[in-house]
Amino acid sequence: MKKPLKLSIIRSAILLMLLSLPFLGSDCEDVINQINTTQSIVGNWKLIFNEGSLHDICPGETVNFPSTSGGVATLQCPNQSPISRNYSVSGTTLTYTASGVQYEISFTQANELVLSGLNVNRILYYQQLSADDKISTSNVVMETEYINSSDNSK
Repeated sequence: MKKPLKLSIIRSAILLMLLSLPFLGSDCEDVINQINTTQSIVGNWKLIFNEGSLHDICPGETVNFPSTSGGVATLQCPNQSPISRNYSVSGTTLTYTASGVQYEISFTQANELVLSGLNVNRILYYQQLSADDKISTSNVVMETEYINSSDNSK
């Protein structure tokens, strides 16, 4: 008689553990989401590294994203006039409206913005500029083959 009692207690314990997993998992997801949402694309960013097979973005490009949900971004290559591009953000996907270029938004542990191309083979790393940072354009020699990150490849 003791064996069936032990067996039913073990079954009950296993059932309770299995039923509690969705609740424990949702708590972990909430913690992870809070960590990921503390960073934002809003602000001024300077391109510091270009990865992927397309190395066609001008070195030192700066971009200003005024909103986390979309709006008009201002992009500027050194020694060039700034350009404005409409963009939207859905989840972690940034889309430049006119060109259709899409990037997955993420951040490094050093708070660098990483834009990983979804329909272009680029991975772009940006460093956030503070309000005191001046955009320097004198040290970069521009070549005509470079484009802004909002454009498709040539």
